[in-house]
Amino acid sequence: MAEDARLQPPLCEGLDPEAADADAVVRFGATRDRMKLCVSCYSPARGSGAPLSVERLEELLRLAGLRAELDHEAAARAVALLLAGQDARAVAIARGLRPQAARDAWVEPLGDFNFPVFPGQVFGRVHPPEPARPGRDITGQSVPPSDLRKPRNMAVPPDAGCALSEDGLLTATACGLVRVSDTQVRLEPVLRVAGDRLSVSATLYPHDALGAAVTARRVQDELSRMGVAVGVRLGRVEESLSRARQAGAAVEGVVVARGRPPEHGRDAQLELYYPERENVGTVSEGGRIDWRDRGFSPVVEEGSDIARLHPPGEGVPGQDVFGDPIPPRPGRPLSVRPGRNVETLEAGMLFRARITGVVLAGKGALDVSELLDVGGDVDYATGNIRLAHGSVRIKGTVRTGFEVAVPGSVLVDGVVEDARIEAGGDVNVRGGVFMSGEGRAFIKAGGGVSAAYTHNARVTAGGDVTIAHYITCGTVQAGYRVHSGGRVRVTDAKGKIMGGLVICAEGLEVFEAGSPMGVTTVLAVSRESPELREFMQEKRQLRALVERVSAQFGEGPPEAALARVPAERKEEALSLLVERDQALVRLKAVRRSLAELAQAELGRGVDARIVIRGVAHPGVVIKMGGRSLHVERPLERGQFSWNPQSREIVVAGL
Repeated sequence: MAEDARLQPPLCEGLDPEAADADAVVRFGATRDRMKLCVSCYSPARGSGAPLSVERLEELLRLAGLRAELDHEAAARAVALLLAGQDARAVAIARGLRPQAARDAWVEPLGDFNFPVFPGQVFGRVHPPEPARPGRDITGQSVPPSDLRKPRNMAVPPDAGCALSEDGLLTATACGLVRVSDTQVRLEPVLRVAGDRLSVSATLYPHDALGAAVTARRVQDELSRMGVAVGVRLGRVEESLSRARQAGAAVEGVVVARGRPPEHGRDAQLELYYPERENVGTVSEGGRIDWRDRGFSPVVEEGSDIARLHPPGEGVPGQDVFGDPIPPRPGRPLSVRPGRNVETLEAGMLFRARITGVVLAGKGALDVSELLDVGGDVDYATGNIRLAHGSVRIKGTVRTGFEVAVPGSVLVDGVVEDARIEAGGDVNVRGGVFMSGEGRAFIKAGGGVSAAYTHNARVTAGGDVTIAHYITCGTVQAGYRVHSGGRVRVTDAKGKIMGGLVICAEGLEVFEAGSPMGVTTVLAVSRESPELREFMQEKRQLRALVERVSAQFGEGPPEAALARVPAERKEEALSLLVERDQALVRLKAVRRSLAELAQAELGRGVDARIVIRGVAHPGVVIKMGGRSLHVERPLERGQFSWNPQSREIVVAGL
């Protein structure tokens, strides 16, 4: 009984209960937002009164002043429920019009945008933007939209690869994948021309966005439309399309056309007629190169031709994929002038020695230097060897404690022990360098250094350091063991560097670095030249002098400083202040020189690599650009280089 009462519609209050005849009456209710209307209560007709009907609902709606359109289907359901004595409040008999938010322009796909479109294909329809519109509630009151922004249109840039017609249709003018953003439509090319215009690569699909098969002829037509006229590879296109159809997926990176690169002109070359380092050594039956047989600075005879300068070549033009010529880069010229004891013939192309001596090649000149021949060891029988000019050849060993200092080159047929060797040119030691690592023994060369091996040796070279078998350091020492202004190479097929610090400016190559025992071995790339180090040292000395004098007499002008000095010290103070002023002038010049050297050295060393042909053991440390990389497990056949963009040491395989 309680359940039946709950299902019955509420009766409308306020009606005359004594009236014998009364029309059916309803009252309306609405949701809070006044967007839905329902019957909230109902009193049936009495006597001859008009019964409830859809028409009666419409009449009562007008009498209530409501402007909403009656939903006749919903009204009929509500009337049926009420006449059946059931509650109809859940039936919305009229609804307001909700406000419409702004809508940006949008693209209706007419194909599958995961596949490319070709020129002439209609692939989409652009629907225009729709502004926000107000709504209307059931009382007829306007309901403003919540989004009042201006809707965005859809643009098709001139280089989009497609065109938009007046009726909103999108038509492809190129071949590509459709890319739709919030405000733009464009085609992403599937055929891409390389920056040097020497090749065209493509991503080839089994079919296009409309389902039509992609054929080699369609690809060729697109290449023709792009203007590609040279090197089209239809066979490669057919093969790749077949693979795409079999896999049902795209094949990427297909080179569909390739031009002809230019053959750049050969740089001017200086052909040496004398055997530079006795060619490149001799190869034994086991395949090893014996670098001890190389003459680092060979001797030439008076009147012999020592070199010929070959001019640069012009090169051969290439052709890009559009058929346009690519000019070759002409070879770079080489300027070589005759130096001391050298004359030229054949319009400066042939160089001839005036005396017997050592050929010194460097700084754009060829020199022949006089040669001092030492028939045995440098020891107590000869004393120290010091020359004002020329070079020296020592057929024995440089013994412990002795010195050799020459402006030219030093050739040692034997061994260098704990001795000091300074040369303005090259130092070549056939028998190797064996030092204790203690004391002041060293080798310092303005040019290159070559030896069969070095042990505990401190070597500084302005040029390359070439060691045949090994560089080892068996003692705990501070500072570098080898410092090269060029490259460091250990040339033996099983050559090694073990222990110590080896610094190079242009790269390093060795078979084995470190040892299985984890000996600390530091391999570094540094572009600091001897000239730069000298300027830095001079700068420190000048600044120290300026600071010392300024601490005594102040930083003001000399006149003010002298006024504060007692009479008996004025002469001494004046001398120091003049020295300070001269130091300040020199300091400016040194700073300019440092800036010029830094600029000149900026590009050097970017391509420097540390190459390990065999294995780098744990304990090896690689240093470049102020960064360090510690090898923590054996690394086989690797190379290390510097990435200036990320400022990191990059490790790669050989």
